[in-house]
Amino acid sequence: MTPELPPVVGIDFDNTIISYDDVMRRLSVERGLLPPSTPPRKKQIRDALRLLPDGEMHWQRLQADVYGPLIGEGRLIDGVREFFDACRRRSVPVVVISHKTPHAAAGDGRTDLREAARGWMRAQGFFDDSLFGLSERQVFFESTRPEKAERIGRSGCAVFIDDLEETFLEPSFPRGVRKILFGTHRWPGGPSDVECAATWNEIASLVFERRRSGDAR
Repeated sequence: MTPELPPVVGIDFDNTIISYDDVMRRLSVERGLLPPSTPPRKKQIRDALRLLPDGEMHWQRLQADVYGPLIGEGRLIDGVREFFDACRRRSVPVVVISHKTPHAAAGDGRTDLREAARGWMRAQGFFDDSLFGLSERQVFFESTRPEKAERIGRSGCAVFIDDLEETFLEPSFPRGVRKILFGTHRWPGGPSDVECAATWNEIASLVFERRRSGDAR
């Protein structure tokens, strides 16, 4: 009998593994767009910027800067390292799948966002066998949301973790994949099959307690 392969855990990158909250707040204040009292929370910064004249342009420029030349100021989110360690101990494969174009439309046109992300991961030890132990072949960047959804299915993910609701609303998101929305306790009005977790410790409980209980999803 062929042994059952362990389920693959898929994880988004931006704002799920890496946090840009502090650098986003700093730039928004330095550029005179938001007051110093603005909390360092990506979604609140985004929503506040979009209320300004030309707000969407300001938001896109901010994203281009922090995802590209300033990515070094991004912070590894608490609990990510411990989650990867838990996956390694249990021999659970992990893939990182992100919706990320090579260049930002509002950026300088020179910075390769995908290489910037890989460089940050390399600096954090993701590709070091003694640390995270991930292979660069386990990291995928896709140009569109449907392509990201397709990659999730092709990678054999049993679970996918993402901070963006839009990922789970994508019509082509593969059926049968558990959906975990990161960064919140609840999604008012969201689909009933989406589980919410505000922290990576909560995600670990959802993923590993469900596996121990024998749920095959």
